[in-house]
Amino acid sequence: MTISPVQRRFDGRVAIVTGAGSGIGQAVAVALTREGAMVYGVDVDPRGLECSAQAVSGAAGRFTPVVADVSVPGEITESVGRILAEAGRLDVLVNNAGINMAKRIGELELSDWNRVFDTNLRSVFLFCKAVWPSFLLRKCGAIVNVASVMGQVGGVGSPAYCSAKAGIIMLSRCLAKDGARDGIRVNSVCPGYIDTPIMERVLRETADPVRARHEIVGKMPLGRMGSPEEVASGILFLASADAAYISGTELTIDGAVTATQID
Repeated sequence: MTISPVQRRFDGRVAIVTGAGSGIGQAVAVALTREGAMVYGVDVDPRGLECSAQAVSGAAGRFTPVVADVSVPGEITESVGRILAEAGRLDVLVNNAGINMAKRIGELELSDWNRVFDTNLRSVFLFCKAVWPSFLLRKCGAIVNVASVMGQVGGVGSPAYCSAKAGIIMLSRCLAKDGARDGIRVNSVCPGYIDTPIMERVLRETADPVRARHEIVGKMPLGRMGSPEEVASGILFLASADAAYISGTELTIDGAVTATQID
């Protein structure tokens, strides 16, 4: 009896993952390549992309690093154009790149606000706009945008970050309606407290990082922060044919924290 090989959900698929040099983006890139995808990882950090390339070594798919600053519109347009010219097609876009800005309204300058929105929200709009013609031409495509639970419930300490993430949720809903008749699906994921390099930097900026981590974990119903790989699993589900009838919604990946209380 011949045993057929394991079917990989993304064999032959081409994907763009932004913020692919670390954290959730790196986990998504690794997961996609393991399932056979040709992944173009976009990040401003060349060293991070090198680490991601090493992490996918031996995977069924392929990882190609693309160094670009998503806060610069021209670099987005140029990168997508290069990727489409080289790959000849695109199936999946994961908008993950983003920055944190832990400043309350009294400290927040207009330049801070603009930097967060340029990186976290405008880049999502511009990447979606850049790939849209290709998706329309093929009458298919899946976009997953990484928002946050902070875009659902808000928070005192990060008004710019929370507002930009809320914008991602609404932009995703609008694009889902726009692309539905043309086979384009758009969803967002809303991670909670995830143990990423960004989270580690946030903790290091506190007076007592060990205590700050303990306090965060103490709020978690599951008793721990989530992992980038757990968020990546949700993203791959939404990007795959398993989610063929899911569009215009948010998948919250937070270990039940928003089911209780969040500060």
